[in-house]
Amino acid sequence: MTERLADIEARLASITELQDVVGAMRSIAAARLQQAVGALAGTRAYAEVVAGAVASAVALLPEGRTGDLRGGERGGGGGRGVVLFCPEHGFTGAFTERLVEAVFAEPEPLPTLLVVGSRGAALLEERGRAPVWSLPMATQPAAVPTTARHVADALFDQVGSAPGRLRRVDMVYGRHHGGGPPTIERRALLPIDVDRFRRTGAATVPLTNLPPGRLVERLAEEYVLAELAHAAMESVAAENGARLATMQSARQNIAQTLETLQSAERRIRQEQITAELLELVTGTEALNGA
Repeated sequence: MTERLADIEARLASITELQDVVGAMRSIAAARLQQAVGALAGTRAYAEVVAGAVASAVALLPEGRTGDLRGGERGGGGGRGVVLFCPEHGFTGAFTERLVEAVFAEPEPLPTLLVVGSRGAALLEERGRAPVWSLPMATQPAAVPTTARHVADALFDQVGSAPGRLRRVDMVYGRHHGGGPPTIERRALLPIDVDRFRRTGAATVPLTNLPPGRLVERLAEEYVLAELAHAAMESVAAENGARLATMQSARQNIAQTLETLQSAERRIRQEQITAELLELVTGTEALNGA
């Protein structure tokens, strides 16, 4: 009985330490989730401002200029690519698997993959589908702009109208929804439709110092960067939201385990006390009989 009590006490000590670790991870995830959600309005506004600038610049192009930017002509062939944003660290439940499955669900041939997030890159390699390029995911909102810049540079190296280049690129990332599980979002990134921006162009013609074609191309690159930054921020929020939910579930399981062990500890202690009392009574009766 003494050995059983020692084992339970050892388990109680280790699970209490685990509870402290889970609590710390939960607090960090909650703080970063709050930061990311607060920054989403900024990345969204930035993308909208750049989109408005593109629309104004497109109005300067000749009327005969149609088609797409940075990705070849619509309806043409060329490679397909996907920028996949995945968690950088674990303890997010099945979130990473869901993101990878969203890519594998596409019809053959599978697109060229550019992966942001070490967990997703490792999972893809395990499944024999290593990405052509990968980058660690930003672990906090302040690092998102730098991450988006690296992704944009790598993406523009892959895009073009030449054979072997990517002509169409989508983004796949997670999106946080309050207290619910994150959803998987997919958005077209490239090519950028000139006609779409022409229809939403500004009424007044802006003053410029660059040729219209060059100005639109520069703004198109900035627009892609803004879209990548917003998707990366959504991914940071979704990753920490998934981790927060996982830690909350783990916290509940630990609390139930602690309650069970504490109940067992009290029962064994009571049994130990009862046994000692019985030994005392038995010994007293033996002495009286003698």
